[in-house]
Amino acid sequence: MSNLNEINKAVRLPTFKEAISPIIFMVFVLAIGMGVLGWPTGVCLLISAACAGMIAVSRLNYTWEQIEQFVIDKFAAVMPACFIVILVGFMVATWSFSGTLPMMVYYGMEIIKPELVLFLSFVLTAILSYVSGNSWGSVASIGVALMGVGIGLGVDVGMLAASIVTGAYFGDKLSPLSDTTNLASAVTKAPLYEHIKYMLWTTIPSTVLALLFFLYLGYTADSVGGVSESSTRLLEQLASIYKFGILPLLPMLVILICTFIGKPAVPSMLLSSLVAVLVGWQYQGFDLNYGVQATMGGFDVSMIGVDPTRLEPEVLNLLNRGGLNNQGGFLAFIICAMAFAGILTGTRMMDVAMSEMTKKIVTAKSAILGSGVICIVINMLTGSDGLNKVITTELMQRRFLQLRLNPLVLSRTLEDFGTMTGPAIPWTAAGLYMATTLGVPTMDYLPYCILFFGSMAFATFYAMTGYTIKYMTDEEVAQFAEKHGIVLDELKQEPTGTLPVEQLS
Repeated sequence: MSNLNEINKAVRLPTFKEAISPIIFMVFVLAIGMGVLGWPTGVCLLISAACAGMIAVSRLNYTWEQIEQFVIDKFAAVMPACFIVILVGFMVATWSFSGTLPMMVYYGMEIIKPELVLFLSFVLTAILSYVSGNSWGSVASIGVALMGVGIGLGVDVGMLAASIVTGAYFGDKLSPLSDTTNLASAVTKAPLYEHIKYMLWTTIPSTVLALLFFLYLGYTADSVGGVSESSTRLLEQLASIYKFGILPLLPMLVILICTFIGKPAVPSMLLSSLVAVLVGWQYQGFDLNYGVQATMGGFDVSMIGVDPTRLEPEVLNLLNRGGLNNQGGFLAFIICAMAFAGILTGTRMMDVAMSEMTKKIVTAKSAILGSGVICIVINMLTGSDGLNKVITTELMQRRFLQLRLNPLVLSRTLEDFGTMTGPAIPWTAAGLYMATTLGVPTMDYLPYCILFFGSMAFATFYAMTGYTIKYMTDEEVAQFAEKHGIVLDELKQEPTGTLPVEQLS
């Protein structure tokens, strides 16, 4: 016990140089490792975590056991999202077994004009996401089907994934049922529906640009222009393998209904998978044992007695997918990312670095843009869309009130920069989820995410010009601060010193 007390007393807050060093090191490693040498992102993040860990042990006097606990705590925080991603592989395999995915692709290719695939992918995912308040559920259900339709029609997968992801985030951002929208409203104390209405200033123009962009790509991209001969063969082969009808749609209907009525994602996906296995067994006439095996190892056409050498490569790519075992790479990536994030947050390096960044903010323009930068940085460092809203608000809300900025300005900034960059960063929970679910690397779809870039661009323009920026009177600021217990006077800076571990957690 005495040794533990000595360790606790020795642990201290990092200085700014100590706090910023692993962040700078991470940027350097990602730039050289990924950009020049082609290293996997997970390896770069693990190397960065090692740097942060060495500083924590050698300079801040943490033990390995404490560092390990920080990583475990951070990994535990993202486990619900990991569980959903793993079950996507589980569910997709059963959808191939039941004929659900092939049937949606078949009729989607028959009905949708190739030129409109990108436009409609954005619109359909946006509608489902808005109604359900769940961008992830929308991507896992209708998004997966739209990917199959687009691939069958020869649409570029990067463009296709971008239209699905940005459509889902448009609906999520403006939905009163969305967890991120409610969180941004709650932490900034901004009324929910006023927050949604205020976001229209950045969301509507960027959405119009995104839709026009997808229409332009649809009518000009070389990969689109009609149903090719290979696409015709794909349709013929799908029809020869599966029986189409009402029953293969049941797994999709289950997930859509559960999403609409707000049921949790995990049990909804399990229920959909169970229905899919039963449909494949009873309706398609496939062996039940193969349906169960597909959930673990992934679906393969050879399971249902089809010779894969007779099929087009596009058919094999469409059907041979899913399975829990195939999600292992995602989990390894998450562990690497959360190792770095856990050490940075657990040792308070991130808090110290971010606090120093806010000291020179003295104007409304710098407060808004500074908050946007902090959101992006925290997204990059922690991989958590929710955490960036909480930390940015803690760091910046008092400064916003001192500058008489309405809380709506901060809540919109959290969404324009925080929510919109979540799926744009490869190692965040959102980025990993979208890339894994759709089977398209983040950097492949990122260049076409006009909604994300547009939201940040319009937010920056408004901050620079002052247009649409809401202010409060001194009396309104005082009343708001008193109501919510916010002290507006400058607080004395706590000196860097030794603190017990429990005070650092």
